[in-house]
Amino acid sequence: MGQQGSISEPAPSFADVCGALEAGERATSSESLDSNLPKIPDKFQRLALLGHLEVDAEIARGISLRESLRQGGWLWLTCPAKLDEKSCAALWNRSRPVKRFDVFLSHAWMTAGRWKLLSLLMQSGSHQVLFVWVLGVGAAAALSLLGLLPSPWTFQARVDGLDVSIPFGPWILLASFLATFLGLVSAPYFPSTRRQSDICFVDVASIHQSDKDLMERGIYGIGGFLSISAELRVLWSAPYLSRLWCVFELAAFRTANPSGKITLSPLFVEMIVVMILLMQYFYLGIWWSLRTLRSEVCFDLSHALGVLPSFVVLHVLRKVHVVKHTLFSKLESFDISEAQCTSDFDKNFIRTAIVQWYGSEGAFTDFVRGPLRKELAASAHCCTFFDYELLLLSPVAASVLTVICGSWLGGLPHPAIAVQVVSTISLGLVWGRLSIKLSLCLCDRFAQPRWSDARDYLQTLLVFLIFAAFVFAATVLSRAAKSCSLKASLAFLLFGLLSSCLSSRLARMSWRL
Repeated sequence: MGQQGSISEPAPSFADVCGALEAGERATSSESLDSNLPKIPDKFQRLALLGHLEVDAEIARGISLRESLRQGGWLWLTCPAKLDEKSCAALWNRSRPVKRFDVFLSHAWMTAGRWKLLSLLMQSGSHQVLFVWVLGVGAAAALSLLGLLPSPWTFQARVDGLDVSIPFGPWILLASFLATFLGLVSAPYFPSTRRQSDICFVDVASIHQSDKDLMERGIYGIGGFLSISAELRVLWSAPYLSRLWCVFELAAFRTANPSGKITLSPLFVEMIVVMILLMQYFYLGIWWSLRTLRSEVCFDLSHALGVLPSFVVLHVLRKVHVVKHTLFSKLESFDISEAQCTSDFDKNFIRTAIVQWYGSEGAFTDFVRGPLRKELAASAHCCTFFDYELLLLSPVAASVLTVICGSWLGGLPHPAIAVQVVSTISLGLVWGRLSIKLSLCLCDRFAQPRWSDARDYLQTLLVFLIFAAFVFAATVLSRAAKSCSLKASLAFLLFGLLSSCLSSRLARMSWRL
């Protein structure tokens, strides 16, 4: 910690001492600042006086999280280095002066902004997405039942001992896909359902990107901004701990806010959700397309061809799980000497602060490997299967609703409709949920490649064959139960529910950090 002032007289303020220093004084002051205001320390003065946590309140600017995600998330997708001065000024103007930050968003610039945008959109807007989904799918189902949307195709099925024709159209599944997408991009425009504020520090808007003086003050004043932040949210990606400024933000926040909240938000979680959603839509799109051919052979073929795109998705999921595995392994093996920074001054600036706060670089390394790692594990955000479960089940729910509406429009007897409802819910929601769990578990278990060449695809092929066999077996059993009786369908449903309860550990295995 810093040296204490004399007891007999009050210690001079930081600004007073800085005014007396000649080394590092500014040659010019920013045109936007009032010359009558107290002198603001530059980076050399901050380093000399260990004022890393001094708050530069004059340029503390924040932006609402929802506001930062609007306009297609342009703020997160833009690269300030490629913008002209006018565009950079527009970024600064999107933020506004604040006294405190609710959330300080910490992230690695090396990671593409689209993944940060996706993560923040889903974290903050999943409820809005489900709301739009219910409206869209509900409207499509109602219009289908009223005959306002045509059902141009039929497929043959054996239900409760009867051979029936069930009409269907693509509308509910299309509505599901479009509603999910539209709900995601429109979520930032919904009125906030929470009373709490969401003012964030977002570096690209909170730090001026064209005025060199203001930019320097913003960059080297990050420690001060962290000290007035209620929460540090880490948008974790693989390069995060390799960047010295990211490490500095962790160290500064915990020093300035010993009891402050640190939330770990790994970007891979939302990547996994999107991959699973795409896998389901590919499968269901192919399955329903082939059902238009009205052939019993096409029933089996539709499942076989529908599951084929899953091979690509499962391979990508394996790679995403590799990223997941590196998260805490990097924390366990963290070494500050390996963290990189392009500027020698910045290295000295950051390491001087860390030594001052923690006693030595070795002590800070031990802190990251021990207490901080445990704290991050306990505070991880959105790291369980159930956080996005309703969203993950939305494609199969739309497919189930398509079958139920078709059964009603086809004029099936009420007992046959009951069998169809039980059967489709069992296969689509219960066994579909089990298949999602299984895919996550397999991709987690076989994430690490055993070979570095093309043979790695053989490892994915093994995962794919197990997954495809499970899906095919569930489909065959469901069809057999449906063609038999309501009791058989209920038994298959109960068996699925029991299996789901017993296999709940699968989700925890794959999504735990």
